[in-house]
Amino acid sequence: MIGEKRLALLIDSDNVSAKYAQFILQEAAKFGELTYKRIYGDWEKGGNGWHYPALNNSIMPVQQTTYITGKNATDFSMIIDAMDILYTGNVDGFVLVTSDSDFTRLAIRLREAGKTVIGIGEVKTPLPFTSSCHRFIYLNQLCEPAFTYDEKLLRKAVLDYVSENDDGKLDLLKIQGFLTSKYGNINYSSIGFNRFSNFIDSFPELRRNSTFVTLKNSPKKAAKSAENLPTDREITEVIVGYLKRKDGGHEDISKIEQYVTATLGKIDYSRFGSKRFAKFLDKQSALYRKSTSVYLAENAPKPAAKPEPKKSGSPEEKLPSDSEIIDVIVNYLQSAENGASKLSDVEKQVESSFGKVDFSRFGAKTLAKFLDMQSELSRTNNSVALSENNSEQKAQITTEASANTPEKSSKRKNKRSSETEVTEKPELNTVKREIQIQTVRHENSISLPALGKILREKYGDNYLKDIGAITLKQLVTAVAGVKLKGNSIKIDEDFIDRTEQIEQFVCDFVAKNKKVSIKSLSTQIKKKFSGFDFTDYGYSRFSDFINAIDGVKADRYYVKTEQN
Repeated sequence: MIGEKRLALLIDSDNVSAKYAQFILQEAAKFGELTYKRIYGDWEKGGNGWHYPALNNSIMPVQQTTYITGKNATDFSMIIDAMDILYTGNVDGFVLVTSDSDFTRLAIRLREAGKTVIGIGEVKTPLPFTSSCHRFIYLNQLCEPAFTYDEKLLRKAVLDYVSENDDGKLDLLKIQGFLTSKYGNINYSSIGFNRFSNFIDSFPELRRNSTFVTLKNSPKKAAKSAENLPTDREITEVIVGYLKRKDGGHEDISKIEQYVTATLGKIDYSRFGSKRFAKFLDKQSALYRKSTSVYLAENAPKPAAKPEPKKSGSPEEKLPSDSEIIDVIVNYLQSAENGASKLSDVEKQVESSFGKVDFSRFGAKTLAKFLDMQSELSRTNNSVALSENNSEQKAQITTEASANTPEKSSKRKNKRSSETEVTEKPELNTVKREIQIQTVRHENSISLPALGKILREKYGDNYLKDIGAITLKQLVTAVAGVKLKGNSIKIDEDFIDRTEQIEQFVCDFVAKNKKVSIKSLSTQIKKKFSGFDFTDYGYSRFSDFINAIDGVKADRYYVKTEQN
């Protein structure tokens, strides 16, 4: 405006309530154009409720930290700024908003410099300061805030404010200052609360931790978090970049998972249809996992060449049955020293006879687990032997070792079946494990009558009485992980998934620590998998459960990787 005075508006937030913000600006504007608009206070402590009035009215907040308790550093900062503005010669007058007499000398100095001085404050302002101004306006006489409020209105204002500004650490004083700027000085006792903090504590939607307030359930925060979740492609790129920096392009799976978590935060892999990190890796074409090692796809180790299958003379090669595989192993062990051999040598013998065998057809992932299912054979760590109770069978097989016709093989099978009939009572856990094995072997579905027939052939007609069970149905329902629906028996998928998780955890934990005690590993499994009990799998010892897991082996005291 041409000819209008230029004024500097300087506000002392420590001595004037924020409830007068609008009236101060209206009155100051009557005397000229407000070229400077500044407010002084300690904004780290909330600015005495002036944060939003300053923000909404383009008033520049000037931070003044209180260095010493009891000293008004805000006054000094405001006086220094006033003198700096005075010497620039850019203004015609000053509007000093304060109720503090300490500004008396400043008002006199500004008048001596020929500047107009307008004072604005409350009735409590001392006379020396009011008389040193050209004009002084009393806010109390000018107006009282016309705002009215009730508890319902205050609660809505608080929730709206916190919802818009929730960063997980919203200061209590900021909320109080916001309400003060909107409704003036609030008497919280009139709505039944001794203090403002008690009022905030009464909100079921809010959580207060000392001087900080946050929403208990923040949709805004959750939405923001969801927007920043990494995609499977981004996760894979992080892993690929990490492996490229490694010699050989491979690394242990546990170290890779730690790196991904450190880079992208904790990730819920179920978003990608994989409950575990290992399963997520298996789905990525750029990566290759072998046990606990992860490779770049181009650096993946080449699989051993498959031996050529034996020619059968028929268009379709006949897959070997479990009895044929057992015959080959038994014959091989019979010719071995002490009737025992290394697991790797047995595996070579099987491959030389049948080629690569898919043991999943028999409910086992590997040869080792296949051997664990056979009563004729026993496996300890990496050693395979004929069962100790088959001495008569051993002599019988020796006389028939040279014969290799299907008829002879069938006779040997029948001979073993008759000679391995139990003479001692079977153990309950052994029968339970057999139920699990037979269910998996029959593609996770076997009828109750069919299972009963198998168990009678294996353990005798009185096996239920021997283990203290009344009926087969009662026995099946007591087996961990097994579901019985009508006459159909299945393994619970959650049980299978949990078992795979436990096995993977054991492999990762042992690989990471190289060698761990039996007791320590047992404690770690029970800590991570609540309710774990190795007897659920039909084992009488924890070490037997561990030795059934590929990649690790256990003795009486320690567990280590099979490579060690």
